[in-house]
Amino acid sequence: MILARVADSLYWMNRYLERVEHTARLLGLQLEHLPSSPVQEIANGWRRLFSSLDARPPGADIYGGPEDEDDFFFADGYTLTDYLTFDTTNPTSIVFCLTAARENARQVRDAISNGIWSSLNRAYLRLRDTSLVDIWSREPVMLYRDIVETVQLFDGVCASSMRRDAGWHFMRIGRFIERAQLVGSLLEAHCANVKDTAEEDSDWAGLLRACNAFEAYCQLHGAQIGRDKVLGFLVYDAELSYSLRFAVNRLRTSLETIDPPVRGRLPAEPYEIVGRLDSALSHHMVNLTDGGGGWYDLADLVILCRNFHEALERTYVYYPTEAQAAS
Repeated sequence: MILARVADSLYWMNRYLERVEHTARLLGLQLEHLPSSPVQEIANGWRRLFSSLDARPPGADIYGGPEDEDDFFFADGYTLTDYLTFDTTNPTSIVFCLTAARENARQVRDAISNGIWSSLNRAYLRLRDTSLVDIWSREPVMLYRDIVETVQLFDGVCASSMRRDAGWHFMRIGRFIERAQLVGSLLEAHCANVKDTAEEDSDWAGLLRACNAFEAYCQLHGAQIGRDKVLGFLVYDAELSYSLRFAVNRLRTSLETIDPPVRGRLPAEPYEIVGRLDSALSHHMVNLTDGGGGWYDLADLVILCRNFHEALERTYVYYPTEAQAAS
């Protein structure tokens, strides 16, 4: 048994940390291209990055609509990087998400170990005392590598110190539903913005690096990188930790531990949604080609992930009796 408020805080702590790691990895890769890439290529990279995070660049309301290409030329790389890293008013920024993760951990301080709290608190304090102006002239890419490694270290501390109880599995659900939603949005944004150019292969290689999957892909498929193989790998591979199928498999496993299915009882709403995701991925029913043919688009999978979150909250956090009392 676990209190609903504790489960919710553990769930959100890991959702926010997954966002931190994902955003840091994307920013690090984008900054690697700033010194040597053409302006148009840099602008396309920023466009994909902001689109995948469902964010708008600072000044977009002044310079144009969400599809206006000038959005990414009026703001320079420093401004965009600072906005996605240190802007405390931006709900997609790294500082905002790390602060929210720490606050959720603070609310359940008695339910986590000293090592877990110390690992997260040190990461927060270190980033709080950093500003982009301090590192921009040196090697800003290293900041984002350090952030990614810090979140991965935190995950290791949790794995080595926690019992595999309901709290652990709510944390796993938070991490993997966020990962599925972020990777799905990234794939959707990438497919929408990659053009048929000579640089297309490098674009797909960049997508693999953004999903921490480049080396795993090369071990399996060699150096031949193309759209169909990359998308299939990131969507369907059950052994890749950043694939959609891997994330959905982990969601099902944790759900079955938290709320084991009982014969004769209708499954809870989250089971129904994760079942639809599992069916789409295990039977290769996702449309990954220009010609269509799949039952689901990538956007449909992202919507199902959002629906899963809402169903999880309704089922295990906000009890039906509370909803009836409110009405």
